[in-house]
Amino acid sequence: MAINTPVEIPLSKTKLTKGLLGSVAFVAIGLWILIYQPYIGNPVFDNVVIKYGASTACIIFFAFLAFFFLKKLSDKKPGLTINNEGVYDNSSATAIGLIPWYDITHFSISSVMSQQFLVIGLKDPEQYIAAQTNLLKKKSFGLNYKNYGSPIVVSANTLKHNLYELKAALENKLTEQRAANPEVIS
Repeated sequence: MAINTPVEIPLSKTKLTKGLLGSVAFVAIGLWILIYQPYIGNPVFDNVVIKYGASTACIIFFAFLAFFFLKKLSDKKPGLTINNEGVYDNSSATAIGLIPWYDITHFSISSVMSQQFLVIGLKDPEQYIAAQTNLLKKKSFGLNYKNYGSPIVVSANTLKHNLYELKAALENKLTEQRAANPEVIS
């Protein structure tokens, strides 16, 4: 029996706030290095070009992250929605939107250092990469595909849910959808 009630996984405001504070701290450190040019006593790290380059890259990268965290903190939509159409991803700056069940092959969990990710396996991953018009999203999807085997990778850092429980719920729903629609989903 198919359940028509969508399951909504909210964004974790606590995790997003911690990310925002960390990003602001790194922007401040980058600005401090850029403005004060502290002497370190190492010929490589005291090189002005390296200091300017590293501090500017730090400011740009973490300012982008701070913008993302601010945007997601004000977002009222859930991070993930699971319904009979598929999985709606709104969890990150590179969120894809609706991923229909017939495109999903499997779910897995990957880890990089202490970060965990839900990997959504797709029948035609290249199609999702090619469909991106935003260069940042296209590059991100390409790197995800190269590193994890799928362009769609959902970080546990933005969701207010246990990743292993979420994976189990998604696998159950995928099995349910395959049983209900064997001609569409294989």
